[in-house]
Amino acid sequence: MELEELRQVTRSFVLSHQTLCITGVSFDKRCLVGYTELTIHPLVKNFNVIKLNARQLTIYAVTINGERNVEFSYDDPNIQILSDDDPRRDLQSFLKRQQRFSEYVDPDEGNGELTIFIPLHLQKQVQNSSTTDNVNNSNTSEIVYKVTIDFSLEKPESGIHFFIPDDDTKLSRLSRHLFTTGHDARLWFPCVDSYCEPATWTIEVTVEESLTVVASGELIECTTNNELKTYRFYLSTPAPAPFIGLAIGSFESVVDSNTQEIANYCLHGLLTLLTNTTSFVHEPLEYYEELLNASCQYPNYKQVFVTEPYAECVPFASMAIFNVNLLYPSTVIEATWHARSQMAFALANQFFGCFITMRSWRDWWLLKGLALYLASLYTKRAFGNNEYRYNLNRDMLDVIRYEREENPIRLDFAPIKSESDITNVNNRRGTMMSSQYLEAAAKKAHLVVRMIDDFIGREIMMQILNKLMCLATTACLKDASLSSRSRLHISSKSFSRVVSTLTTKDIQALLTQWVYESGCPRLIGSFTFSRKRNVVELELKQDTTIKGSKKFLGSLVIRVQELEGSFSQTILLEDSVTKYELTCHSKVRRNKKKKIPLISGDEVDMDLNQMDPECPILWIRIDPDLKVIRELQFEQADYNWQCELRYERDILSQFEALEALKRYPSQNTRETLGTVLDSSHCFYRVRIECAHVLTHIANSMANTWTGTLATLSFFRRVFMSTNSTLTSTNVTTSSTNNVSLTAPSANIVRINDFSNPQMYMIQKTIPQAIAFQRNKDRVCPPEVINFLFELIHYNENSKNRFSDAFYRSSLIDALGNTLTNVGLTSTTTNVDLLLNHTLDNNTKRIFDEILLQLNFDKIIPSYGFCVTCSCLKVLHKLYIISGIPIDINVFYEYATYGMFDRVRLTACEILVEQIETRMNQDVFEYIFNLIANDHDYNLRRKIVQHLCRHPPFRQNQTCSLNNPITIHRLWSLMKNFSYDNHIRNDLVELYQIMFGLSRPNCLPPANEMTDSILKDELDDVSDTIVDIDPERLSYFRLARYADDTKAAANKLASTIK
Repeated sequence: MELEELRQVTRSFVLSHQTLCITGVSFDKRCLVGYTELTIHPLVKNFNVIKLNARQLTIYAVTINGERNVEFSYDDPNIQILSDDDPRRDLQSFLKRQQRFSEYVDPDEGNGELTIFIPLHLQKQVQNSSTTDNVNNSNTSEIVYKVTIDFSLEKPESGIHFFIPDDDTKLSRLSRHLFTTGHDARLWFPCVDSYCEPATWTIEVTVEESLTVVASGELIECTTNNELKTYRFYLSTPAPAPFIGLAIGSFESVVDSNTQEIANYCLHGLLTLLTNTTSFVHEPLEYYEELLNASCQYPNYKQVFVTEPYAECVPFASMAIFNVNLLYPSTVIEATWHARSQMAFALANQFFGCFITMRSWRDWWLLKGLALYLASLYTKRAFGNNEYRYNLNRDMLDVIRYEREENPIRLDFAPIKSESDITNVNNRRGTMMSSQYLEAAAKKAHLVVRMIDDFIGREIMMQILNKLMCLATTACLKDASLSSRSRLHISSKSFSRVVSTLTTKDIQALLTQWVYESGCPRLIGSFTFSRKRNVVELELKQDTTIKGSKKFLGSLVIRVQELEGSFSQTILLEDSVTKYELTCHSKVRRNKKKKIPLISGDEVDMDLNQMDPECPILWIRIDPDLKVIRELQFEQADYNWQCELRYERDILSQFEALEALKRYPSQNTRETLGTVLDSSHCFYRVRIECAHVLTHIANSMANTWTGTLATLSFFRRVFMSTNSTLTSTNVTTSSTNNVSLTAPSANIVRINDFSNPQMYMIQKTIPQAIAFQRNKDRVCPPEVINFLFELIHYNENSKNRFSDAFYRSSLIDALGNTLTNVGLTSTTTNVDLLLNHTLDNNTKRIFDEILLQLNFDKIIPSYGFCVTCSCLKVLHKLYIISGIPIDINVFYEYATYGMFDRVRLTACEILVEQIETRMNQDVFEYIFNLIANDHDYNLRRKIVQHLCRHPPFRQNQTCSLNNPITIHRLWSLMKNFSYDNHIRNDLVELYQIMFGLSRPNCLPPANEMTDSILKDELDDVSDTIVDIDPERLSYFRLARYADDTKAAANKLASTIK
């Protein structure tokens, strides 16, 4: 272990065991009362100060080894980061303070909010009682301090969430529960809030007899006394405090029928949904154990589904907390993939994330990437290789999009010490990153871990992970030393050394390019064929001029599909513009029809009449297996793309071809797309995308397009039946209210049958693609609108065992896709007048249908109120596109607390977009009030994230909302969320998007202020930091991680020399 890594942790003690005892829980007062006892082993001589983490707590007393009322100081400098009296209002000074103040309470820097002063007589008493023979070593490990802290937590803002319904009915009382919200353990009990301080745990919780407690560890005892129950858990596998979880409520439980080690908990009345949703959980657990050739080190595993969690999935040691909305009945198809993916990810964290943890925030990417890597391997096994590759490509596109539009991502969260670099998001601490940044960084981490897997091989990768698991397992043995617990956390450098030791391959260059640096390359390629030399002349350019791009140095696979087969070659990219000559293995054929061998091993007949007679190249693919995170723009003829789409079986190749064919509207492209859409051998997502591209081509050729849209014909042929008694002529009659009524067409809608999930997804999505069709007047053809109304009115699901909720929701979305602003012929604000005189009949029909479906969903709710969500989105489109003056109070009503959370989120997102388009100060104030006061944390967080994606204005833009009122309101929100780093960081990102890092331009110039203001603030905090002899501390840092203390000391001495 290198000296640089050993010096990352500067605590002067090691924690061996911690007892957490919750003696009282009050839902009415929203408070916890209890105490915690820490068993501490000092690592330095003259150990006189203990620094722990504790925020938003009330500390009553501290006891050390039976000595009560020990002196302590309790101060949280993070509350002082923002002040309403601060006239600067600039992010640059705020970020400097946040960075410095975070260091002052960082446990890995030996700091904390709670400082305990060990009495002098107690120090002498403990030192005298410890037997020591080794003068040089002082045997400090035999000195033990048992520190007991009495505390309470009242009305927490974060850390613990109390869900308490407003009414006091019996059902509402059964619904009351509390749970831990994230990995900030200091927010609900005193601890060492570090990922690299594992300890064994005893957790005792006393609650009412009607309540159930679920906590990290194994339940070893449950006693009842005077209508109170005490649950006692013991976690023998060392775990850091951030991964200690707790949930208390009137839970119902079900034990997995395949293994008794897995238990699932939910609220009252949801047991049927719980049983259906969690029936598969044993599968990923068995798969991970088989893959890693190692058992899960926790004796059991619990899953708790709660209301209003801070995230959909929060993993803890031996348990995980999920959003109750992940539960679904067996009749809902759509919810399966997402729910199983979330639970598979939580189980992967039981191996890498909670059991083996990160050493510091700069190693966050490694554990997050490994957990996502294992989860993706399971989804590949469960849902197939095509789904796996599709999600992989989607993640890569998301990463590229974020780096281009927002911020380049550097996975190594190692802040630069120079304060001048704090404006660069990559130079900030990991705890200062926004949610969107961390989400994109997690996807990039997964891609990088997969690149490592490709570089060293899958079998070797599994051996490395097995080695890490085996080393960590030895640290959990009863006779294992405290220093061996360093094996329970890994770093980027230690992982690189393990790879180098087991494979003799060096991944340092890969880490340097993709972890320690930000950005991703943008490649532009093209090729020509030289018949005279029979070579392919390939040219690749690297565009480094755009945001988030960088130069790539490394190898790249080129796959050429020729007439004689598919051939792969590896080239080396070194310069910005590089030309390569690839040997061609085929000759130009005179006979145009012959079977062509493909990379899959199949041989297909191709019509080669359209290809260049002088070129035997069918198509070329660059990096076909996504071994590099890159943006690719490749130029080849439309015939090449058509052949690639039609005959290549890899879905990534087909998606590339579909994207390219948007630029080639022609009859041949139409025929190719129609053939692929009809092919039952193609992956359903390819066929869906093909329908969208076909609509795009039709709109590009609107002036010359003849015949019916191929997607419409396909849908009628596959999902509808022919009515021979009727002609295809639409007979339209006008009723008294001017609403068009369409008689049944020659094709009638079949009774729903969703037994084939892939065909169901096609049936559900293609109408949305059809709805985007436009004629030469740039409006949706009446035939398409009538077709959609047929699907809605004649939808029949009585004999289908699956729910049609999402299908109906998709049809409503399709109605919204037909809207254009051509239908508006007046600017009147009178709704009745607008509907009766100024809107075309189709727009009025859509408006009436949306109101009908919205009211119907109130009477018979759809699953997750998905129909209501779609109706609200279409109403918003009617307001924005068609100009119908929808009352804003409709969206206020659906955003009210008590509505289903997905409906609330949809309404809030619409209100945010209203701010962006209409610049409404009242709506803006309403959104700010929701962020500040709403009970649902997840809703508040998602509102801020949506504001970041749809800000009302950006820096230096002139806007009525760009005023001091907005600045003051946003600044106050940032100040109020002092205990919640996640929302505060998102608000900081929003502030930066709208006002930049410097003082906002709309504010008057500030008075002359110097850096002394900031320096004085930092000095006030630094005065509370107790200095420790640095030389002695460096020595014991080494001793903390080395089994042989003397060898560690010698190494330090030699380094100093």
